[in-house]
Amino acid sequence: MATRIVFLNGQVTTVTETEDQVVEAVRRDHPNSVKLEGVDGIVMFVNWSHITSIAPHPEPPLVS
Repeated sequence: MATRIVFLNGQVTTVTETEDQVVEAVRRDHPNSVKLEGVDGIVMFVNWSHITSIAPHPEPPLVS
């Protein structure tokens, strides 16, 4: 499941990694930044001081 990340500056991105994978990567490399690529192709370098919220990205509703 994709993960939605909200940053202190209000920017929001979605990455394909799970919430656990994102948290593990940021913890593992702390205090260094981690390179994350959003589903939109934008690459960011982040660490805990940049992040406000990490949560699973909600699945889109099924359209009949």
